[in-house]
Amino acid sequence: MPVASSSHSKKRHTRALSSDIEEDSGPSQRKPHTQEEDVEMDDEDDQPRRLKKAKKEKKRAAKDDSDAEIDDEEEEELPLPDTRDHPLDKSQAVKIRAMAGDWAMTREKVHSFSYGFLREVAASVAEFTDGEKGEKALKQIDALMRELLDTEQHLNAHEQALDEIHQKLQRGEEIAGVIDVYEKGVQEKMDAYKTKTSRQKYAKSDNYSKFKQAIYEVHHPDTAMPPLTDLIPREEGDDSDDEDDVQIGGITQDYKCPLSLTHLVDPLTSLGAKQCPATGCNKMLALSDLEVDKGLAKRAKEAARRERAREEDSDDDDDVIE
Repeated sequence: MPVASSSHSKKRHTRALSSDIEEDSGPSQRKPHTQEEDVEMDDEDDQPRRLKKAKKEKKRAAKDDSDAEIDDEEEEELPLPDTRDHPLDKSQAVKIRAMAGDWAMTREKVHSFSYGFLREVAASVAEFTDGEKGEKALKQIDALMRELLDTEQHLNAHEQALDEIHQKLQRGEEIAGVIDVYEKGVQEKMDAYKTKTSRQKYAKSDNYSKFKQAIYEVHHPDTAMPPLTDLIPREEGDDSDDEDDVQIGGITQDYKCPLSLTHLVDPLTSLGAKQCPATGCNKMLALSDLEVDKGLAKRAKEAARRERAREEDSDDDDDVIE
């Protein structure tokens, strides 16, 4: 009958499903997941993400390189303004004068310290180094001093070139190609300076005179230093010693107070306004203009020490029994 056939078929199908479930649930048919398999599965899942990330980073790096190349091309092709053809007029005169003042300030600040330092070194070498070794060291220091004076002249050439441009602008002149004018002015001044002899470069320098004085008074105490032209060998192009118009020298540095006749301690330097108390000195002094002179104080201290050393040597000689 149809009903019985349908029921039988259903039972057989149910029994088959149960058999399949039992077979699948048996311990010998299915292996449990291990930690290594989980890691491998995780690696397989992460692999696409890593590939995508690597591709993104590669694209980003390629883009950065491309942008850098574009920037380089833009920098190379960027036109620079040409100021050489832009004329200057009187309205820029103040700026030019300020630039000249900057050169002057640099020259004064840097060289004022260097000159004092070399004077002190030279005096120490002259006092404590004797013989051929001392002479060689003093020649080297003298060469450094001359190089310093040459450098000052170079800075002065920049200042003078700018000063000349400033004066032209003040007169109402227009200057086209100011950079060329400036560089030419500096070069002309340095070329003229290089053609001078050593006497012409240094004999009238106050700083070089002080430098030589510091050495001379160590070797020749209480003796006036001769003119600088006597200390600088004559070269071709110099006038003969008999034809020199003015010979500066013959001075003796006195480090004692003209009133107490003792060595100076904390000396002051004046710019003038009242007559100096020293006999024969007609310079004017003003108390308000006095200022501490540390350099003079140091030189006076060294002079006092050298005098004491000479007196001690003299006493030792007197104690020698003939």
